Amino acid sequence: MRKFRGRNFILILLVFLLVCGFSFKLKAAESSPLKVFQEVLFLINNYHVEEHKIEELIEGAIKGMVDTLDPFSEYMTPDEYDEMQVEFEGHFGGIGIVITPDLTIVSPIKGTPGDKAGLKPGDKIIAIDGKPTEDMDWQKAVDLMRGEPGTSVDLTIKREKEKEPLEFHIIRSDIEVPYVESEMKTDEIGYVVISQFVQDVGHKVREALVDLEARGARAIILDLRSNPGGLLSEAITVASNFIAEGRIVSVKQRYGRDEVFKVDPTIEAVDLPLAVLINQGSASASEIVAGAIQDYNRGKLIGMKTFGKGTVQSVIPLSDGSALRLTTGKYYTPAGRFIHEKGIKPDIEIEFDPDYEGDNQLEEAIDYLESVLLSHEVLKNAS
Repeated sequence: MRKFRGRNFILILLVFLLVCGFSFKLKAAESSPLKVFQEVLFLINNYHVEEHKIEELIEGAIKGMVDTLDPFSEYMTPDEYDEMQVEFEGHFGGIGIVITPDLTIVSPIKGTPGDKAGLKPGDKIIAIDGKPTEDMDWQKAVDLMRGEPGTSVDLTIKREKEKEPLEFHIIRSDIEVPYVESEMKTDEIGYVVISQFVQDVGHKVREALVDLEARGARAIILDLRSNPGGLLSEAITVASNFIAEGRIVSVKQRYGRDEVFKVDPTIEAVDLPLAVLINQGSASASEIVAGAIQDYNRGKLIGMKTFGKGTVQSVIPLSDGSALRLTTGKYYTPAGRFIHEKGIKPDIEIEFDPDYEGDNQLEEAIDYLESVLLSHEVLKNAS
């Protein structure tokens, strides 16, 4: 009798579970994703073993949503948005590197502690001061690397072709980025280096070119090595210093017509022989300028293949002081090339030699321009 009742109880329990399961499937099918989100938020808020602020839960959900898009889209909290604006001001305490959201180094800024320590484009930061970065977000990593000048930070780096992780002990300094610098490299060859495309860089390049021409420059080297990019508008203005007319870049968005950006008519382009230095750290806006110069055969690209970032991000401020950096388009060079994840190949390929006392890529550019100037002189005399 007890055995029979036990069997009946098991049968009743199984039927109950099946009915409940079927009912749950029906409800799940009828539920919208937003309703499920509300249910999960309610359950976490009321039953998780630890108490959480509702704002933090929603912020985490927003970050997770944006993280599913692409490596360059990013939700920024008010503090993170302020941090981004500080970077564009070009003055902070740290080690001087530019990193992607997945903590890959795009480039170290020239002359900074990160550059002097030997960090390279493509290096992956896997630990900061011994703390693994596997689940660390971008802002946390930036906060750990920033700090008072004179203090130190230890980075553990995974580098391609290296079997074991590399350790770097770096002393922080006051990072003040000179976005545009210029000098005469020879009596006839001027040199302009751009470290990042921030506000007004294009006009500063114009000022530098006017000064170099006044000092006798008959040819120009434009150095875009380890330049991670920046503002699209400044890429247009910088390119307009070297290209007299035509389109610089076109941007394809999700909806609507392609947006075509032509040269800035307020900028007077120089008509001098040109060499452009590029490497693996030349990305985004740097590639827009380099791609346009190459497509118009306006100058020679010298160095190594660029990073390969062919997307455009728009920074959209939100109502609470936070912001969304959203990938809103793909850009194409004047010849219609989409260089994303491909990069731009140089016309003259030469790998940087770290064991050489000088700068072998820069010297290659000087040699190239000297040969161009010499050939011009020969033709002039012949005529």
